[in-house]
Amino acid sequence: MRVKPLMFYALLQIPGWALALLVVLLLLHWGWIGTTVAGVVLVLWLAKDILLYPLYRPGLATESAVSPGVGAMVGRVGQCRTEVNGRGMVLVQGERWLARSADGTRIAPGLHVRVVGHEGLILRVRIVDQATATKV
Repeated sequence: MRVKPLMFYALLQIPGWALALLVVLLLLHWGWIGTTVAGVVLVLWLAKDILLYPLYRPGLATESAVSPGVGAMVGRVGQCRTEVNGRGMVLVQGERWLARSADGTRIAPGLHVRVVGHEGLILRVRIVDQATATKV
């Protein structure tokens, strides 16, 4: 079952809300603050969580929470960061990977490549035409 980012964020905030409520109730009980101040503190605490949600949302999305792994890279388009001549470095889905040319050709830095397979953690790549290269 996948939990939506908003629900996941709200669940993560429960301990903080409980602690804030406990502190406010204790301060009220001891007479250190009035009910108006207690209400303002709790409203500000909730507002803080609402305002911070957009900053946390990208990190809570399940697609970006975990690296997809080497198997999920097959078929993706990336870009050579170093020369791939035997072995080199490519950037795919925002991650740097060691790569080897699938057909043994030299691939210059900056060229777009498609991942066609892998050998362990080393990607096998082929040059793609710039017209067919999609977002890196």
